[in-house]
Amino acid sequence: MDSPIIRMPKYQEKKLSDRDHRKEKLSGKIAKALQMDILSGKYSPGSRLPSERNLVDLLSASRITVREAIEKLIQLGIVEKRPNSGTYVNDVPAHASIMLLMEITNYGEAVDSDILIAMMDFRRIIEVYGAARVAQRASAADIADMKEIVTDMKRQMDDKQAIALLNFDLHARLNRLAGNIVIRLLFNSFNPIYRYYIEFFHLLPNASTDIIDYYERLMAAIEAGDDQYTAHIMEELLLYGENRVKDVVGLVENGKQIKLR
Repeated sequence: MDSPIIRMPKYQEKKLSDRDHRKEKLSGKIAKALQMDILSGKYSPGSRLPSERNLVDLLSASRITVREAIEKLIQLGIVEKRPNSGTYVNDVPAHASIMLLMEITNYGEAVDSDILIAMMDFRRIIEVYGAARVAQRASAADIADMKEIVTDMKRQMDDKQAIALLNFDLHARLNRLAGNIVIRLLFNSFNPIYRYYIEFFHLLPNASTDIIDYYERLMAAIEAGDDQYTAHIMEELLLYGENRVKDVVGLVENGKQIKLR
């Protein structure tokens, strides 16, 4: 029996005027600026944000625009409104959801190096598990396709952008073949930061050449159907990449904020 499909309510689309678009864009910028201030520690958990009136003056924005920006932060779990008191900063790890993480990694400005490192840890957990499933599930045609990508990576060794794209494509295929929809959705959600990380990695000296041996061993383990050894190699591969990036991440953008674009 097929799994039931739960349909979400369908809302009528609202056509925005040019003025509405400008207001929406400005409120988004204000929300992102406040978000960065909070995540960087300018406003600590439990502290009160400037009043709506003060933010209007500080940001040279309308009250409606500031209110929309605050509502965005409330939706992300970053702040909360207290009646007759003001807007207060939450303990973000305790209150925020994956929506905040997606917001951080998709707005294309900068990401804290601690978040990048935490996401590398998370990526390793899900991809090691996923790789083991691929060894159990992949067909001969699937394996041939992945081996061809590895061969293409060897051909493109001098083209860092091309090899980074191939690397990303290989991991996307592995996550698809794992057959776990949540893994795929999470991988898709964090595309910008994963793409940045892979591109950054391939700019490191000898990284592209060193990584090929891991991928060839990974393909051999998958072809042999050895899920435990496949998981072991995937963990080795990802740890190698993590450690290379961690060695130099303190030198990027003064060691704290890493540009995604």
